[in-house]
Amino acid sequence: GTDALGIFKGAVKRFADMGSLKVPHMGWNQVHQADPSHPMWKNIEQDARFYFVHSYYVPVCENTIATAEYILPYSACMHKGNFYSCQFHPEKSGDVGEQILKNFLNM
Repeated sequence: GTDALGIFKGAVKRFADMGSLKVPHMGWNQVHQADPSHPMWKNIEQDARFYFVHSYYVPVCENTIATAEYILPYSACMHKGNFYSCQFHPEKSGDVGEQILKNFLNM
């Protein structure tokens, strides 16, 4: 119910508790790249695991460049113009997190 920056269309939604799948979601998830040739994914394998801590998600949309799944598929990374977003924590994601930070700097 809060206006955001308006860069991406759509709404941020809260995960619903689903039995053994608790909210907030905390842990490692595979990130599936929609376009592995995108510069964001240089030297990062398809379905590499990144660390997430979150209760909210953005549904998959036209700006989604990678997805993950917890309770349902959602946008793990988005891109529009010169704006990029990641739902995971690169700084807690080990070598792949370090690589994605390098990729951000080199774009």
